[in-house]
Amino acid sequence: MATGKDVFRRNGYELSWASSQAKIDNDEFFGFTGIDYEEKLEKSFAWGMDKAGVPRGRTKGKYSVEGSSIKMYKSTALALIEALARKSPDGKSYGNVQFHFTLQYVEDEISVTEELFGCEISGAKRSISNGPDAAIDEIPISVMYAKLSTPNIQGMTLFDNRQGRH
Repeated sequence: MATGKDVFRRNGYELSWASSQAKIDNDEFFGFTGIDYEEKLEKSFAWGMDKAGVPRGRTKGKYSVEGSSIKMYKSTALALIEALARKSPDGKSYGNVQFHFTLQYVEDEISVTEELFGCEISGAKRSISNGPDAAIDEIPISVMYAKLSTPNIQGMTLFDNRQGRH
């Protein structure tokens, strides 16, 4: 039986939270506790007049990144908000400041990078409750597009990027 190309493990270790590093605009942040985003390429079938009921083709689709948020300790959330506010024209508004988010998994000589481009904060969910746990904030973000890089191929996209605009 032939072996597959599943090479993104070293010494039996799968990439995990312990392998990850996160950066916003090339500044490393250590207080993130969770990161969520979902890429979609919504395609539609093109139907014609056909007795078989088979589609004639499909569209190339509409790309989006949805459900994106970063969970972090309150101290990290405040540091992020202050860093973005400093980049705004008035030095206080942080909701319209774009940033670049990089999530990198490093395990021995293997490095896998996920990049989110054109990010902006689109809200905040702050909560605290009675108990021993530290306060966590969830910061929803809007994302223009994402890229994935592995040791084999750099800058992979779910969408068709032959024009090289992104």
